Amino acid sequence: MVDETALNSSTDLGLWLRDFCRDQLVALSAAQLPSLQLPRTYGGHVVAPDVRADLLFTLGHLADAGIDVVNDLAVNELLVSHLGQIDGANTHTFFSYRVAETVARYGPFLANPLLSTLSDGQREQLVRACESSDWIALLDDGKLPRNYAAVLARCEVARIALGFDVDREAFAGLLARLRNFLGNNQLRFLDDSHDRSGRYDIYTADVWLFCEPLADRLDGLWEEGIAAALELVETVGTRDGSAVPWGRSTGVLAVALTIELGALAVSRRLRPRHTALWFARARAAAMQMSSWFDAGVVNAHQYRDQDAYRGPARRLQLTFDVLGKLAWAANELLRAPVEHDDALVRHGIDPYPDIDALICFDAARAAGVWSYRRAGFEFVLPFVGAARSHYYPSLCSPGSFEVPVDADLPCWTPLIHAGIGRYAGGGVPTTLMHSSGTVRAMWEGFPATKFDYAGALPEPLPGSRSTTYRIDGRSLSIDEVLEFETEPDAVTVLVPELAGRPLQVEFTTVAPSTTAPVAVLGLKEWRSSWSEIATTHQLDLDPARTLQYSIRVTPKLRVASTAYGHHYHRSLYGPLADRVVTFPHPLGPLGDATVALGDIDVFHLHWPEWIAFDDLDEHVRIIETLRLHKVPIVWTAHNLTPHDKRPEVFDPVYACWAAAAAAVIHHSNSGMRRMLDRYSFASTTRHEVIPHGHFGELWNRADTPDRVEAERQLGVTPCSLRIGIVGAPRVEKRVVEFLEGVVRSDRDDIQVVCWSLAPGEVAPGDGDARIAIAEQYRGVSESVYAQRLRICDVLALPFEPDGEMLATGTAADALGMGLPGLVTEWEYLREVLGESAILVGHEPNHIASALNALTAEQVETARAASIERRSQYGWESIAGRTFDLFEQVVLDPPSV
Repeated sequence: MVDETALNSSTDLGLWLRDFCRDQLVALSAAQLPSLQLPRTYGGHVVAPDVRADLLFTLGHLADAGIDVVNDLAVNELLVSHLGQIDGANTHTFFSYRVAETVARYGPFLANPLLSTLSDGQREQLVRACESSDWIALLDDGKLPRNYAAVLARCEVARIALGFDVDREAFAGLLARLRNFLGNNQLRFLDDSHDRSGRYDIYTADVWLFCEPLADRLDGLWEEGIAAALELVETVGTRDGSAVPWGRSTGVLAVALTIELGALAVSRRLRPRHTALWFARARAAAMQMSSWFDAGVVNAHQYRDQDAYRGPARRLQLTFDVLGKLAWAANELLRAPVEHDDALVRHGIDPYPDIDALICFDAARAAGVWSYRRAGFEFVLPFVGAARSHYYPSLCSPGSFEVPVDADLPCWTPLIHAGIGRYAGGGVPTTLMHSSGTVRAMWEGFPATKFDYAGALPEPLPGSRSTTYRIDGRSLSIDEVLEFETEPDAVTVLVPELAGRPLQVEFTTVAPSTTAPVAVLGLKEWRSSWSEIATTHQLDLDPARTLQYSIRVTPKLRVASTAYGHHYHRSLYGPLADRVVTFPHPLGPLGDATVALGDIDVFHLHWPEWIAFDDLDEHVRIIETLRLHKVPIVWTAHNLTPHDKRPEVFDPVYACWAAAAAAVIHHSNSGMRRMLDRYSFASTTRHEVIPHGHFGELWNRADTPDRVEAERQLGVTPCSLRIGIVGAPRVEKRVVEFLEGVVRSDRDDIQVVCWSLAPGEVAPGDGDARIAIAEQYRGVSESVYAQRLRICDVLALPFEPDGEMLATGTAADALGMGLPGLVTEWEYLREVLGESAILVGHEPNHIASALNALTAEQVETARAASIERRSQYGWESIAGRTFDLFEQVVLDPPSV
């Protein structure tokens, strides 16, 4: 994988794009198209002449960029070979100009070196291929999208460059039509429909890029239009690289458009104050391209969908179309190299800064798009025309919010059945108002969702819709009021959910309704331009002439935990299942590489040494990776330093995590003070004291017998007071000293069961009967551990008061089981256990004296205190506080 920060100039990025295109052609030639010759069919579909035109376009740009050979094949020879196979009669419009422009790079047609070896018949086919003026009549008749005025004008300009005679009057008319078309909207946003229905989409921006070769013929319109296009894409572009995330021709084409616009903006300095941003966007989008290709072929049709007119039959065409765009962008960057020496570009300028803006597409109508982008929640919401699924007012954010492509499945907006018709809330609103975090829209009528048998769109269903979209932290609330002239037969709302972006969806209604999640994964009709939708949350309302409902949608927090699967992790995240989804962490030698960094909102660090051991350089690399991907680190500081100490090794490791942490969870106030004394944290780091939860439910849930049976199985006899010592040995844990205190005591009514001796340690007392069990520590199952706790009356926690521990899980065990704790002067134990702690000290004589003085009343009082205190350490409360901290970090991340 390429380190994008190594691409520090337009030359670097241009060379990378050039080489990427070459490498895809090499892969394609090696795997499927020997010598880069096109087959007659591909995957069961005829390979049309448009494929050859796009391949020529790509090869021509690569030749301009200095690529002479592709997979041992000379590029110029490939150009000659494919030019000689052109089917002129069936090469038209987009593909006419691509053939013509490719040939024109080598000079006029009559003296063109590429054509010197071609026969007269082959040259005649080329002449025909460059000619598309007969399509002007179709444009006049309204049978082509309006943007074809630009396509046909570009064809004529290319023919002029080749030295062909053109109908000057027809060309002038075409340019006049194009100027009128482009200049009709004073805001310079293209409505590509013929009926002013408001088809604003990717071509609203792309048409200006497309018209760049015509700029000097447009009377200044191009400069105004490209500025509007760049501002639009700056506003609505999404982090996956998509320039425009709704409507037709998104997916891989939208990522390519970002690269093209970025190359143009950087090389021409079209947005001088935003050059660094556009370079960063183009670079980030370029890094996405590898995921859109497999063995040289675009994979945009696999497990996702393109519009019907770009379906599977056009896989090869789309492959070369995209590569041609990237090769053009490479040349644009290489022709005007711009160095970017500032640290912002080299070390992580955010190409997608926070935004809350409504762009209006038309001064006379309420067409527009709302773009909301904040850490933790971002989307684009279009208010445009065209009654298809990917044009409705639906949340769009690839990887988070996606809708079906080109289907009769409106999402996020009411779907109404009335008679034989299907209608939806959509189209250009009558009113559109924006304030901070809020958009209010009103519509008159509900447009039909599909054409009738004659191919016309039926009249809208009479009624009105009033909708308020409101941001609340990481949630979006949608409040709807629907009015109908006649009661409909059914009203439904569908909220789609991706497998990788689980949602918390809440419906609130005034009238009766039903809700249900419906599994749709694998259904072709539920594929977006980026992926497959897994579930749709369905609200089914009882029909009425007036309906009111609200939707509240909150993306679940995606947390990568370094303690994934540990019982601490399970206990913490169990109560958060409806708000959080967790993964193993993906970084370091033990990371799970199947987890994508882009799918993580929070990196929950527990024990740093579990990630990369004592390899400081690897820790630094991991932290830098998280920083570059803007994943905040929340560190639950279980330890001040690893239990095996070695401060000369681990203090630098802990120090680098401390400097990088967005927030730190401490289990006690005393522990927080010690962490702050030992390590330096950023001034923006949040520090929160959230105690260690108790494990009572875990141990009581384990498959263990009652106390009597447990005593029998463990081989101990009943006694008045049994003291347990459990948990792993630690340097600070004075197990032998505690046992020595038992030996020195005068009590004969106590019994000790100990499973915590360190290797090599031997229990004192030479067989003292009061020490019933004295075993070296070894890991056991949860059920065995619970069995041991079950037979104890109190737990001994003989920890050195001045050691380097911050917490111990055995205190949580004591609270969980409602047991008193025999403790030392360690401040943590007194803070956590409170009145359930019985001070016995950590020296043998002090322990002996305390045991001699211990009364049954003290034990019972401490036991009652432990049971009462247990509620404060329940995981429900601790999980809630942890979640609140995560949300704070995600919504208000520290600046980097």
